[in-house]
Amino acid sequence: MLTETSADRAALDFISDMADQVSMPEVYHSVRNLIEDSGSSITDFVDVIRNDSSLSVKLSRITHSSYFGFPRRAEDLYQAISLIGIMQLHDLILNSLSLRTFSSVPHQIFNPEAFWIYSINCGIAARTIAQHSQIIPINPYFTYGLLHEIGHAAMFIREPELSLEVLEQGEKSIQQQLDKERELFGFAYTDVGAALIRQWRLPDIYQQVVSCHLQVEQADEAHILAVRVVHLAHHVCQTDMPMDIEEIIEAHKNAEPQLQKLPDNIVEIIKKEIESNTDTVLDMLWPSGAPKSTSSNYLSSL
Repeated sequence: MLTETSADRAALDFISDMADQVSMPEVYHSVRNLIEDSGSSITDFVDVIRNDSSLSVKLSRITHSSYFGFPRRAEDLYQAISLIGIMQLHDLILNSLSLRTFSSVPHQIFNPEAFWIYSINCGIAARTIAQHSQIIPINPYFTYGLLHEIGHAAMFIREPELSLEVLEQGEKSIQQQLDKERELFGFAYTDVGAALIRQWRLPDIYQQVVSCHLQVEQADEAHILAVRVVHLAHHVCQTDMPMDIEEIIEAHKNAEPQLQKLPDNIVEIIKKEIESNTDTVLDMLWPSGAPKSTSSNYLSSL
């Protein structure tokens, strides 16, 4: 269990002050309430989701996609939910609504579409690592990778100039960037992401992934495998230095028997998966009517 620190409390205040901007739509909370109610039925989920026409359409498109690996097409919302399963339904709704929540926020420096392209890349990387490690189920790992840097999105929306100042440090190490964030804000993006996860009332594993993906040793034993997978995905998507990532992969293989199943060419496999699937997944999840961008950098001013 992660112990609350002064940085955690400061990050929670930061998120609370922008709650109206980053709160999940009511449909998400309704679905969560149904998940927690042992007496709920698929029909109850259908009745809730049907009221959100955009979400209904996206769920249908997701079940028709080859990427998420559902065995057959769904003819209606009831069949879609039956096919997906309740817990995967939660993750797929979370994916879609996260993009909707942040894509609608006015921005000057922050480019939400480019940020989500990067986040989707990390989701694909995490899911691919899980798949080739024979971890079941694999689709939640897409969500873990997708959301692991959500704190950066919140920071750029609320304090874009200060957030930009951190990234303008150039060739600084990740630790130096975190130290700079703590100097300027009193917390790091991992703290903000964890605060947002708490506000959204997500299961503990999400907070662990968001909080610990840079410092795996701080994760609880129950969730350390997911944190290791996202740590690897993060570094694959962040570095162009094969020697560095090979060392990281080898260290995780030595520490986690499940990851010893990864093939030697896992980085090449991940990059091919990203190249083949990023546009398709973005098209499935990107909110209708949200502005599109041709930039590949989530800092619009750079």
